Amino acid sequence: MPQNRNVLPLPYLVAATSPAIAQDGPAADAGERPEERSYVAIGVSGTDLGPLNDRLSANSYPTFSTELLSIGGGTYRVVAGRILLGAELNGLLAPSQGFEGRDVFLGGGYGLLSLGYWIEPTPRLRAFPTAGVGAGGLLLNIGDDGSAHFDDVLADPNRSATLSTGSLLVSLGAGLEYQFGTPGGDGLRLGLRGGYLLSALSSDWQLGQSRLGGGPDASMQGPFLRLTVGGVRAALGDATGDKQ
Repeated sequence: MPQNRNVLPLPYLVAATSPAIAQDGPAADAGERPEERSYVAIGVSGTDLGPLNDRLSANSYPTFSTELLSIGGGTYRVVAGRILLGAELNGLLAPSQGFEGRDVFLGGGYGLLSLGYWIEPTPRLRAFPTAGVGAGGLLLNIGDDGSAHFDDVLADPNRSATLSTGSLLVSLGAGLEYQFGTPGGDGLRLGLRGGYLLSALSSDWQLGQSRLGGGPDASMQGPFLRLTVGGVRAALGDATGDKQ
């Protein structure tokens, strides 16, 4: 059965962190260091798609930019005063492209567990170097563009293919976060995170549950940069006078 080309390879993600992305952590008492926070993130992530693009081009398929849109979120907790424990999920997307009545889509996703060190240059500004480990994967989907005729399907019923590959990941980076409102409170927080994602122990490409030999190298290895936003619900509640 054809698969939805917009479904990211969630088995590669650390799905247990997803409930934390939807809401902020518990409020901290005024003047105290926050214990737990969550955020959403958007940015760009570099990838290593050179060999894959070469193979696509050799077969007259469209190729993809090595810089993909990154959308995700995460949560973190500060323990022992300055140790940051975090988890994050990120999805990677490239614009789909048409090819001879087919729609070609490239995407992916990954999850990381991270460890960092919390620094406060000022009461509202935080900085933190981080290192993380996790796993993720890329997905290449070739399917109908929605213009197929009934007889076209009868003549060629195998009209969709979804190829995927996964790898272990290591992240090295740093971040900044600025707190609006009361320092250490639940107000709006804007941040910037950047670094480099390393890929190791990549798997072979798969078609469904079948392994494909001779596949090109492709990974999510590369630099990344993301804008993060946290505390939105608390900030909206303060603006309307609602209690958190």
